Amino acid sequence: MYQTILVPFDGSPLSARALPIAAALAKSAGARLHVALVHDPSVFIPFVPGEVSIPVYDAELESVHRREHQEALDAAVAQLAAGGVQATGVLLEGTVIEALLEHAKAAAVDLTVMSTHGRSGFTRLRLGSVATAYLTRATAPVYVVRGAGSDAAPEMPTGTLLCPIDGSAFSEAVLPHAARFAQVAGLTMALLAVVVPHAVPMAPFGAAELLADGSALEVEEAGHLAYLQQRVAQCPAGTTVHAVTDMSVSRRIIEEATRLHAGAIAMATHGRGGFKRLLLGSVADEVLRHTETPVLVYRPSPPAEPATGS
Repeated sequence: MYQTILVPFDGSPLSARALPIAAALAKSAGARLHVALVHDPSVFIPFVPGEVSIPVYDAELESVHRREHQEALDAAVAQLAAGGVQATGVLLEGTVIEALLEHAKAAAVDLTVMSTHGRSGFTRLRLGSVATAYLTRATAPVYVVRGAGSDAAPEMPTGTLLCPIDGSAFSEAVLPHAARFAQVAGLTMALLAVVVPHAVPMAPFGAAELLADGSALEVEEAGHLAYLQQRVAQCPAGTTVHAVTDMSVSRRIIEEATRLHAGAIAMATHGRGGFKRLLLGSVADEVLRHTETPVLVYRPSPPAEPATGS
């Protein structure tokens, strides 16, 4: 179970969309919810135009915004408390990502719940955004929900938690975190392996035409299915397994999530083996940018460098 859940909040309706889901998870797990709003004084240092731009610190403007931030934070916490959630408001100071990461470490946060700020859900989630920057450095799982694209209030995921794994220890690192999340949210886990066919270009007809050995694919799918069956022991009772074939791993993950009516997807990111680094074009990033399904993201720590003798 979770002990401490963090929700980054900036006072906007989009960031507030993560609050009801985080509250429901906190109540289910009996966890304390930290609502963190980062106040960055450097944002309120304008520049005076002229031959040489001179930074001017406006203490009054900064004080006004600090007060507004505190009021927004207090209102959010009061609303959560009224719903029976153990919520604490934390007004942090500094740059957004650094302040959030430092607080997550100091508070021993087990899970972060945050929303994206794209105009159409994950479509505009790009490297450099707050969500992505936090994902690439967080050491605990992050549950990413849609920040826009629907007027309906976000709800707890239901049904299935889809977990794509690829045979690497890196991708399997998400399994205990997925199992924990599934237990708290009341989801059934489904393990997925996507087999990419080893196609041979038909030179006379151009590279667009491909040949694939159907019998070899059947053998490969069976091997992946057996591998998934072995991993079921690490998962809650009732976990199902699925092995499918597709040239695009990310596309098939999204399609399987739709087919299974998955309430969420759980993925590992940032690995050199298994799923590649969470960068534009990688499997994890492609899923995040194109799915409407919330995603539980976990970044395993890189293996320690072997000690070298003097």
